[in-house]
Amino acid sequence: MRILSTTTYSNGGFTANGKELASSTGDLDHDLTNAWAAMEVKLPRFVRMDRSSKLVSIAAAPFFKAEGALTTYPKDRIGMVIMGTHGSMDTDQRYLDQLQAENHASPGLFVYTLPNIALGELSIQHGLHGSGLCLLSDSPDVDQMKNACEILLHDHGMEAVICGWANIFAGSAAATFMVVTTGKDGNWDNDELERIFNEHG
Repeated sequence: MRILSTTTYSNGGFTANGKELASSTGDLDHDLTNAWAAMEVKLPRFVRMDRSSKLVSIAAAPFFKAEGALTTYPKDRIGMVIMGTHGSMDTDQRYLDQLQAENHASPGLFVYTLPNIALGELSIQHGLHGSGLCLLSDSPDVDQMKNACEILLHDHGMEAVICGWANIFAGSAAATFMVVTTGKDGNWDNDELERIFNEHG
């Protein structure tokens, strides 16, 4: 397999293919907004999304911009494999806090209490119709990611896969995403990817 493009987000610091696009402001919500603003993409629903969906949207956005890695692929041939530890627990906690404090909670918050909701948001934003998989793990599992990508590429007819780690909980946010395709001259290197995940996760 071949990696065409990468992004990393670590508590406000955001890079695409090694180029810094945003830096930390010291506040989780401001950091997410700041990184999204760096994309210069208009999406009114961004402010209503939960933090996990915002993080995934930010990490994937450069792949869809002009001359991005995914601009030439059919929308029904782009798959998604996203892994994290806490799923929707950040939103779950906010929902519980609001419920206990006010004896009710916003339906707009409730809709995001699903671990895979970020996949849905990503699909809606970019009109994706390919296969998607949401995985939970204590830490980035490069072997499992690789196997999942291979299944989507070889068994499900995907031509490219957005693959990565996204985790947000207790005031900390980290994501490392890549675009993966098939290729004989593949550059997927488990050791190198584990180093990247450890560095930014």
